[in-house]
Amino acid sequence: MKVLSLFDGISCGMAALERAGIPVEKYVAFEIDKYAIAISQKNYPQIKQRGNVLEGDFTQYKGFDLLIGGSPCTYWSIAKRGRETTCEGLGWTLFQEYVRALKESGCRWFLYENNYSIHKDIKTAISLALGVEPIMINSALVSAQSRKRCYWTNIPGVVQPADRGILLRDILESGVAWREKGYCLRASYYKSSAANITGGHFSAPMAAEPLNITADGKAQCLRASCHKDGIRNLVGNTVDRRTCVAEPVRIGTIENAAADQGHDSKQYRVYSPEGKSTTLCAEGGGVGAKTGLYACPLWADGAAFRGRDSGCAYEIREDGKSNALLAVGHASRLVAMLPDGITKPVYEVRCGQVDIGEKAYPINLPDGFYIIRKLTPVECERLQTLPDGYTEGVSATQRYKCLGNGWTVDVIAHILRSVILQ
Repeated sequence: MKVLSLFDGISCGMAALERAGIPVEKYVAFEIDKYAIAISQKNYPQIKQRGNVLEGDFTQYKGFDLLIGGSPCTYWSIAKRGRETTCEGLGWTLFQEYVRALKESGCRWFLYENNYSIHKDIKTAISLALGVEPIMINSALVSAQSRKRCYWTNIPGVVQPADRGILLRDILESGVAWREKGYCLRASYYKSSAANITGGHFSAPMAAEPLNITADGKAQCLRASCHKDGIRNLVGNTVDRRTCVAEPVRIGTIENAAADQGHDSKQYRVYSPEGKSTTLCAEGGGVGAKTGLYACPLWADGAAFRGRDSGCAYEIREDGKSNALLAVGHASRLVAMLPDGITKPVYEVRCGQVDIGEKAYPINLPDGFYIIRKLTPVECERLQTLPDGYTEGVSATQRYKCLGNGWTVDVIAHILRSVILQ
């Protein structure tokens, strides 16, 4: 197959073709980000890089079989203040380059992707330009990441992929050393007079329960509960009942100046590894804006604990249990000694509660010890169903950005497999 890829990024399209078992005779890529190109060339030196789409002569690719691409969603995304909502501006100009490439190359098959959150008027205009309606697929079906995307394609027979039931805890690295400062967890509160709950207790979350798998290997319909406390905290899971996909589980917010002023900034939100991750964001800012922050069990981070008051240290085995647990007080008095000597605050969850500042608060996590951190580049590669180390060779900052701009490979492979049947 001969493939023309616009806005190619780190060549997730090539990875998807390989995974789908589709032989590639030639793959031509248009991309301008030097870090993305470096990652692409490291993994696929045979790809022909052709630079800026605005300067492309796509007539020279007549006879190619497949056109793929997703123009930058930065201008259209709901996450952008003052986003474009009409068929004007740079966002639409870049999309028009995809349309031009399709007409000039005459590719038999095409696949175009963009953010689910783009304005409905733009979605309608894209559909008119390409002559097909979009298919929304959430990456959560094949990965541990909640990532809703629209796919426009003339490849027939594309259906929703089966739900693999993958949660964030399934892709966490072990033995991860973190060099960033620790964060203080602000616990989630739950108050409900109607529920007649005393002491802040509530039933165990759905995500803490094992998934029931049917004989054909698919997950049963997930059960969900959702409790809100103002605009600050969300406790429990929400479920898209049309696809039975677990959404990210919000458990709290780290201490920060914005929260003290009543703002609910994404970069400070803390999620549970018992659900999906939030969507990777290439243009996100600091703290957890690009990957989200997660309460990770200590067995997944290769850490030893040390009681600040007692000076007693003890190890946590990979089964999550401690060896020689001695003189342990409140979790807020514990710190994790990571392999590189850096310490982080440790929080102990028992019976659905966490002790912070001499008070117990309900929290949506199984019993165990936790630290708060963002995801590693390797974990983000796994969220995009890429091989470990795929983006190695550039800085961590660029790895996060490139992965946030990338595709979930297994979703693209699922769509492209339908080409084999034609």
